[in-house]
Amino acid sequence: MTPEIKELTKSFQSKTRNKKERYNEFLYHCWCVFEKQMQSKKSKRMINKYNIMRKNTLRYIIDNEKSVTFEISK
Repeated sequence: MTPEIKELTKSFQSKTRNKKERYNEFLYHCWCVFEKQMQSKKSKRMINKYNIMRKNTLRYIIDNEKSVTFEISK
């Protein structure tokens, strides 16, 4: 697992116990974290960097759903 995803899992808190709902909440959490980072930056270059990071991170999370679900369920 990448360091970015480990950081995101540490900052994630869910109110539900259902694994599928928790996974969906985690996806939304990741989206929001990167969105905040992009809004705080003025440079288009930095915004583009975070946009690419967001796409790659979400792609990884979707591709590795089982391992990510296990990690957030700890």
